[in-house]
Amino acid sequence: MTETVKYVGLDVHKETIAVAVADGERGGEVRFVGTVANEDDAIRKLVKRLTGPGVTLNVCYE
Repeated sequence: MTETVKYVGLDVHKETIAVAVADGERGGEVRFVGTVANEDDAIRKLVKRLTGPGVTLNVCYE
């Protein structure tokens, strides 16, 4: 199985979190995913949406 890496950037604010994702390969697509509420459940849903079998998420925040 091929391992896929996604880099997730989080711009954290008091009420919301802006989310961007970059594909792991060189020259991969970078896209703005949107904003989510700064709440545990919203972050769990985001991670569940971005991950899957063979996907590794590398997450950083400001």
